[in-house]
Amino acid sequence: MGTSGSYGGSGSARWDAAHEAFTELHAAGDSSPAAAVADFLDKVLKALATALVFDDIDHGIVPPVGFPLHPSVYRPTGGGGGAGSATGRVGSGSPRQVLRGAARGAGAVAGAYALRDGDDAGLRELGLDPEQLATLGPRAQVAHILQVILGDAAHPDDAALRRATAKHVKAVILADVPPSPADSIRGLVAEWIYELTLVELGSQQASASTSAAEMIRKQDWLRSWLNRRVRDIEIPDANRMTVQQFSAVAAKVTEEALRIFRSPSP
Repeated sequence: MGTSGSYGGSGSARWDAAHEAFTELHAAGDSSPAAAVADFLDKVLKALATALVFDDIDHGIVPPVGFPLHPSVYRPTGGGGGAGSATGRVGSGSPRQVLRGAARGAGAVAGAYALRDGDDAGLRELGLDPEQLATLGPRAQVAHILQVILGDAAHPDDAALRRATAKHVKAVILADVPPSPADSIRGLVAEWIYELTLVELGSQQASASTSAAEMIRKQDWLRSWLNRRVRDIEIPDANRMTVQQFSAVAAKVTEEALRIFRSPSP
């Protein structure tokens, strides 16, 4: 099982262990994780984190200098902030950008907050044009921010990042009352790890012993458990962050989440 050996860690012993842990997770019955299932969920998270850290180009550790925030990092070459491919994975077999992906996704979420708050300087720092955004409706603004900052989803990991990020950019721009920046960071990190997991584990199909309904339930439990395990990660006052700091904190929260998942459960 797995997607393909061309997608980073697929087919490795670490992902085999993650597949095995996910297979052992019995999710029949209740719609939310019961205490008896918690140990199995933690085992799944530990296996996932181990595989992702091994695959990550930064080995699950944010470098001391962090990741640069510059329009060229997010915007495709050729200028203008139009369509194109951002700095996702270059091709088959290339290392995963787990921490850098979190930073990129957070850049898009930071752009959503900057738009909502009228922070033109923050938008320009991300390579976004405030005047152009002002001519668009809310849903078009969401699409534009995602395209400029994330680029085309040419690889399954890029598509996973876009799905994870879109959920939180929409929540900031479209909701009457947006989530707090800290909640957005935690939610983005959990969703990003979840979507990466589906890239690897999504090929697990219902079998004679596992119904399609149970597969969906297991995935829902995993997503819920990811959010539960990251919700207490401490975040500085995100309301006062620059877009650079917002992006950097998301990478650090991802690093901390992967560390927690690999540690014994409390």
